[in-house]
Amino acid sequence: MDPKFIRNFCIIAHIDHGKSTLADRLLEMTGALSQREMHEQVLDSMDLERERGITIKAKSIRLHYKAKDGNTYRLNLIDTPGHVDFSYEVSRALSACEGALLVVDASQPDFVKEQIENVLAIPAHDALMISAKSGLGVEDVLEAIVHRVPPPKGSAENPLQALVFDSWFDIYRGAVVLVRVMEGRITPHLKIRLCYNNQVNEVETLGTLTPKPVALDELEAGDVGFVVANIKDVADARMGDTVIEADRPAPALPGFEAIKPMVFAGLFPVLADDYEPLRDALGKLKLNDASFFYEPENSVALGFGFRCGFLGLLHMEIVQERLEREFGLNLITTAPSVRYRITRVDGSAIEVDSPAKFPNPSDIKKIEEPIIKAMIITNDDSVGGILQLCQDKRGTQKGFEYLSPTRVMLTYELPLNEIVLDFYDRLKSVSRGYASLDYHLAGYVESDLVKLDVLVGGEPVDALSMICHREQSYERGRDLVTRLRKLIPRQMFEVPIQAAIGSRVIARETVAAIRKNVLAKCYGGDITRKRKLLEKQKEGKKRMKRVGQVDIPQEAFLAVLKVTSTGDEE
Repeated sequence: MDPKFIRNFCIIAHIDHGKSTLADRLLEMTGALSQREMHEQVLDSMDLERERGITIKAKSIRLHYKAKDGNTYRLNLIDTPGHVDFSYEVSRALSACEGALLVVDASQPDFVKEQIENVLAIPAHDALMISAKSGLGVEDVLEAIVHRVPPPKGSAENPLQALVFDSWFDIYRGAVVLVRVMEGRITPHLKIRLCYNNQVNEVETLGTLTPKPVALDELEAGDVGFVVANIKDVADARMGDTVIEADRPAPALPGFEAIKPMVFAGLFPVLADDYEPLRDALGKLKLNDASFFYEPENSVALGFGFRCGFLGLLHMEIVQERLEREFGLNLITTAPSVRYRITRVDGSAIEVDSPAKFPNPSDIKKIEEPIIKAMIITNDDSVGGILQLCQDKRGTQKGFEYLSPTRVMLTYELPLNEIVLDFYDRLKSVSRGYASLDYHLAGYVESDLVKLDVLVGGEPVDALSMICHREQSYERGRDLVTRLRKLIPRQMFEVPIQAAIGSRVIARETVAAIRKNVLAKCYGGDITRKRKLLEKQKEGKKRMKRVGQVDIPQEAFLAVLKVTSTGDEE
């Protein structure tokens, strides 16, 4: 097809603002699916996406639309996620498009138009008033795409150059690569080179999604489609990589940086027999999610499991729920942590993503923690609560700007460690759901951090350890041992629960022993008889304590997730 009749665009919006609903209407109006095949959130293929009403993976489909000018246009649509944890999906989609459709959920259009112009500096006088749910005005969207989005540049006669912006794993065909062809063309049996690792493969099949997969004879400049080329591992098809012909040298082209996990947590099977099924399940998830990371880990308290890396807490929650649903596993998740930089006394530097891997305090010269630059947009009546929340989370204010008479943008530098637990939930609570958060990594800063150990019965439980600021360690330690005292069941002997920094105990609670009333049958008599029975019971408890083991329930490990910076339960 002539490139002037091709339009590549994506849909961008905040989470739960109707991107997938609008995509459904576009599918209906272009006849991509029959009425019998239609259902809500067609592009959200996972059960989790439909249940939560969110998009987790970006989708690409090809539509054909006969415009009012009489020409038939090929529209390549990419539906994108809206949650900040999946922002890398949006950046990849933008790199593959010439235009973007910004969807704003607005009941007061004139006021929101003014906000768009003030906040985003985008002219909003020609914004379209539509209702994707009812279909009102959707045809105007298609016409606007045809007339406002520029056609792709590039020529099918030039040497091949294609951008990899997504991939997934097929158990029969290997890694399937989604590409946007910038220059040239791809045909079956063409030998192609993936520039990042200089790997050469032969194209087996190629096609596009409508949203059903359709095989094609070629993909030309301006097209979006999938390529199957016997690529063994989805990790070999890196996001942002460039595809060229095999006989050409790899050019020095900019691409996406490797997707690095921000949050780390341990996943441990409840039953030891589930270790191998968990390992196999993680391997399958990794094949379809290039941002997911895992490695084996052994915990004294929990046994064999895996240390996993995620883009954020929602990403972690989605992975855990998929493991439990799709693979039938019961899991214990340790408290999420971030990656710290530690400089030893001898000058060597290491990166640590788990409290269990922290060196001895006497061997540490300095600790650096990752910080983020956060942009929070909120109503002016919620500003006081948000300022207090950011202060509680050790934030440093960098900006305070009124975007409109009632809308404020706050810019803060915050330690990543402080936002991985409950920051987003508390932000929504303080603002009654109206505040929005966007953030990106802003480097590392030196900080006075300590490792807070938890000892149960005198033995450290590595899975309950956490890293926190020294000023907050006492409150967090006291809160944690108080929670654990309520969760750990009583034993036949007294169980001390202690929070310690190094060798110094900073908080303690005791789970009282289950005691039999040995004096129940002593009606009067000499006091020495009663004392003798009590001493005998005491000696028995001591012997039992030496050989006894404390069973720690799963709820105790979840208690770490609920410890806030103030020690209050939300």
